[in-house]
Amino acid sequence: MSTVGMGPKLVIDFGMYKPGQDAVSKDEGELNVGKRLLSGTMKSHKGLMDVVVYDALACNSIWINHCKSLGIDAIVRAKNNNNKSLRFAKKAANKTEAVEVWEDEQGFEKVQVYQSTFKMDNVEQPLRFVKFAIKHKNKLRTQIMIVTTCMEMTLKALFKIIRARWDIENSIFNNLKRECGLEHCFVHGGNAVEAVLYLIFIASNIMQLYLVRRLRNHFTTQREMVRLLLVVTRRRKPSGRNVNGLSSVRIILKSSITNAVQPLCSWTAFVG
Repeated sequence: MSTVGMGPKLVIDFGMYKPGQDAVSKDEGELNVGKRLLSGTMKSHKGLMDVVVYDALACNSIWINHCKSLGIDAIVRAKNNNNKSLRFAKKAANKTEAVEVWEDEQGFEKVQVYQSTFKMDNVEQPLRFVKFAIKHKNKLRTQIMIVTTCMEMTLKALFKIIRARWDIENSIFNNLKRECGLEHCFVHGGNAVEAVLYLIFIASNIMQLYLVRRLRNHFTTQREMVRLLLVVTRRRKPSGRNVNGLSSVRIILKSSITNAVQPLCSWTAFVG
């Protein structure tokens, strides 16, 4: 479980698969792990998150009802047509005119937005189905479909959130593998594996907080280091050599790291 979108990409928590939970011969499924993880996080940190986003695996009444029972809104991808009520929602949206058309939105040539309201089996409240038909600048056409309990959220906010879900793969997992050694195979007991994972996530969170709070506009570390060196150089006295230049840089960096780990003011949390 992690935050996505603007700001630091932080790992909030993680959960281990439990063997033989769904059936005697079958290990626990991903959705059940997600439910348990979400429940545990909300129990420990009440009010931490208000919206959770997941892929198409969670496009069902089980996940949506679980989120609502915890007081959280859900945004999930909609891909297949296994759900009969969802098929009707797609058809209804396709027969209507686009409710909004965006030109040159987030790097795309055009985005046409269609939506409808429908009732999903075994879900009491009405749900919102939204389709984003995207025309890329290279003329390629794609679409993103979602189901959400957020009935009042703006379409642009929904579009931003569902696209930010890719931060989990593009930024968070990539950072954990490249910078924190998560690709290593650990052969230990369950407690040792969890301890190693917690250390990796803590290290990743501290680094993300440092990058966002100290390195302006998400510049690469090397570029910002050059900027800091130039600042120190400009502060040199006209006469004599500043032998404390390197020490000054160290002091700046130490101060930066201290400021970086201060608590964040607000959270928008997501699951993936």
